[in-house]
Amino acid sequence: MKIAVLGAGAIGCYYGGILAKEHTDVTFIARGRTYERLKHHELVVKSIDGDFSLPVNVIDSERLQGHAAFDYILLAIKSTGIEAAIEELKALMGDGTKIICLLNGIGNEERLAEVFGAERVIGGSAFISIIREAPGIVNHVGDGKLVIGEWQSRAHQDVGLIELEKRLLQAGAAACITSDIKRIKWEKLLWNITYNPLTALTQTRVGTALKDPDLKLLLERVSAEFLNLADKRGIIIREDYKTGLLTPDEAIQNHKTSMLQDFENGQPMELDAILGFVIQTAKQCEVSVPTIETLYHLLCFLERSH
Repeated sequence: MKIAVLGAGAIGCYYGGILAKEHTDVTFIARGRTYERLKHHELVVKSIDGDFSLPVNVIDSERLQGHAAFDYILLAIKSTGIEAAIEELKALMGDGTKIICLLNGIGNEERLAEVFGAERVIGGSAFISIIREAPGIVNHVGDGKLVIGEWQSRAHQDVGLIELEKRLLQAGAAACITSDIKRIKWEKLLWNITYNPLTALTQTRVGTALKDPDLKLLLERVSAEFLNLADKRGIIIREDYKTGLLTPDEAIQNHKTSMLQDFENGQPMELDAILGFVIQTAKQCEVSVPTIETLYHLLCFLERSH
């Protein structure tokens, strides 16, 4: 099994790193400082399960021709970069290559299916807390699960996907295959839209937002608006996931959300993939989401100012 990791950030480095540690053939696709770091230094993964570092294979994203021999590509970029990534994927895709899309938000798998065909797209959601401390250095601070599933339903499960799940489990990662990845993506979006926008706007970690009465009130309003929309769309969010949303464990409370990390690093925030999609869908369903809309416009202003 040959795997490429396109997007050597927090998620990509962690999952690519633990697979490489267990001797899976993994190649990272990177650019700039991250490419130089991984080319000349070991990948460093700090983790609550035990730190490790190791040399990894890395390819410059500017020189992708001649490398289209991968079984799977773990796509772990920001959703803001999906159009640029599509051009890179075209250079990496072989006849049997499939894309495992680990992007936040909803709409990314649909876009990949338009270009490459739904049968070559695997949806994915990583319910896990990982911080990118520097190029090629990530910190796994909170447990979670990687859930993956074929975007296009079929009678027989992808044998390679079963093997990949096995390797992830052997590496110590919680991972599972689902037959309902679209529902899982909505559940992940519930977490993201509840915590990401408000923590980015107030520059706080999850636990700080939960402990503040004013911020917790807003977290509750955002989640309620989203759940109402999901209900109107016929999306069934599991009760245990809803009840546990605002009572995360201590490790998750220390989490710095990806949107906050993007803001602090001067990177574009995933406003449209997380907030814009919900606002657009709410208009189509004639559902009111005033708190979500307010956060969206405040963050748009913040991003322009920053």
